[in-house]
Amino acid sequence: MDFAGSTAHCWAVNKVGVPGYGLLPSRRLRRGMLPLVALALAACSGPSNTLGDSAIPVPSSTASDGASTLGVPPPPLGAATGPAAGPAVGSGVDPGVTSPASSVTPAPAVPASDEAAAVPSARTPLAPRISKQEYTNTIYDVLGVSLTAEELDAAAGGIMDDAGDGVFKHFTDKQTSTEQQALAYFNVAESLVTRIAPETLQTFGSCSEATDTCAAAFVDAVGQRLFRSPLDERALGVYAALFAAVTEDGGDYPEAARAVVHAMLQAPQFLFHIENETSGTAGTDRRLDGYELAARLASFVWVSAPDTTLLDAAAAGKLDDDAGVTEQVERMLQDPKAQRFTETFISQFSRARLATFDGATPEQVAALHESIVATFQHHFWEAGRSVADLFTTTEFVVNEPVAEILQLKLTGTGLQAVDVGQLPERVGFLTHPGMIAGMGDRAIGSFVNRGKYLLERLLCKNPGAFPAAAQTELDAFNRNTEGFNERERAEVRMMRPECWSCHTQFEPLAFGFARFDAAGRYVGEMDADGKALPLDGWVPTSSEDDSPHYDNVSEYMQILAQDTTVQQCMTEHFLEFATAHSTDDTTKANAQYVGKSYIDGGSTLVAMVGAVVQSPLFSQLQTVAVDTSTGATQDAPAAQGGN
Repeated sequence: MDFAGSTAHCWAVNKVGVPGYGLLPSRRLRRGMLPLVALALAACSGPSNTLGDSAIPVPSSTASDGASTLGVPPPPLGAATGPAAGPAVGSGVDPGVTSPASSVTPAPAVPASDEAAAVPSARTPLAPRISKQEYTNTIYDVLGVSLTAEELDAAAGGIMDDAGDGVFKHFTDKQTSTEQQALAYFNVAESLVTRIAPETLQTFGSCSEATDTCAAAFVDAVGQRLFRSPLDERALGVYAALFAAVTEDGGDYPEAARAVVHAMLQAPQFLFHIENETSGTAGTDRRLDGYELAARLASFVWVSAPDTTLLDAAAAGKLDDDAGVTEQVERMLQDPKAQRFTETFISQFSRARLATFDGATPEQVAALHESIVATFQHHFWEAGRSVADLFTTTEFVVNEPVAEILQLKLTGTGLQAVDVGQLPERVGFLTHPGMIAGMGDRAIGSFVNRGKYLLERLLCKNPGAFPAAAQTELDAFNRNTEGFNERERAEVRMMRPECWSCHTQFEPLAFGFARFDAAGRYVGEMDADGKALPLDGWVPTSSEDDSPHYDNVSEYMQILAQDTTVQQCMTEHFLEFATAHSTDDTTKANAQYVGKSYIDGGSTLVAMVGAVVQSPLFSQLQTVAVDTSTGATQDAPAAQGGN
């Protein structure tokens, strides 16, 4: 089932309309089908978009390796003194969490004299589907309902997990729509609406009578929150008719309201970020309107839907200039919901929750994930430090299982901030056991696995695919190097140009982690056979001779904190997260612009967010042309069902 539907399908639905509801044989069956009727009608209305008469376009995305012009971040700013932001959402440090002290600085124009910097621009929107986390948060923020474990379990028929490539698991250019997703959205919506409190329903429209007036007020209010913008006349009519159909069949106000919400939770206007891609001159960039920008801001900073204050700002035109956006971003970052952004970011960046080392228990994996999330949250929200400082921090927030891995003793229980500076092998968040465990090893600490993981996260590159024809040779290599440690195996590959020409891209990034096992434990200077485990290596930003070299972990992390290629890659990751789009040439051009603004703004998280939201990639879209004979956008493929 494609949420967009085809032209023929929309024509048929419009012919039948809501009156078709009366043809269903029983009250229970009719109630079950109402949301699908409303969904079909809603899919045929709204602004022109790639969700109109065609399937979601999924173009290929090719990353380039353009040179960076990003400057070296300044020294740490020290602890923040901003007002309290409240307890962290989910895993993190609960007491005393504060927001960073810096304010959002408007992004400066790219210097005309900077010939190395590409001109940043927008891209054509691809209507990203809201992520699983955004769905969960929106349901809680708007309707006051927490999803159950079963509703979140894709294997049990719950919301499907996000799919994508790269660091993050939510990329618009990788998404598909399937029948299973549609069924899951239907079933979860049907389940959760029964748990919406009557008093919550009454807050939308400020009345609770089963009248046309109350129905219109409810539809308008709840629709604006769920669809992230006001409903047009067509949608208002559809959902008001649905409300009326339930009350005419004997349902009361809460029952009719829940039926409307059930339908809205399956509509494309809720499940996708729909923007008017045909407004303006085709092929040019235009600034998002207030509601489009409000939706992007809430999705990025809160991983949720806009609140009424943000929607009111959009309605008043206060998001039409950078000053108004800055004001709202500063307000949003003061809200505890902003900590969802950093929690979600590091959860996906670290992969700690997916650790598979030998002997791992669910409790150990959960502890590793909790600790790395809390460390990340503490670094930004309580200490107010920079992105670059992540690579040299010696302050971890740990629980008892992680303290045991670090061979530290805690006094008391629960999460605690500790200084690991006395442990020379622990410098920077990459040496946190949660990060190391997330590198995907089971036992030996594979340089290949770790190198690929770090190449993606530190240099924003992916190595070429392993040629299937070389499998026989690889099997022979593994037999011939049995008993070798990882550095010895790497030394053998260095002697074979057919291997090292590829492996030199990523393996040197793993050399500095040779003394950690798959769970992130420090094993010492020798392996189990008494062989030395050297740490010297280089960060392959260029050829081996021209790349920065290191002799130990501390030198390695200092390079990462200062290397312009690494810092630009981190900026790209924030842009990826904010736009739900994998890195391409447009992202890289904007990353240079965002990176300069981030540094000029003080290198804090607030400065990074401010620079991202004011970049063309975030605040603008590229208008597309429309084929006047078919009404479809020129770059959209023919309508297809999901696979």
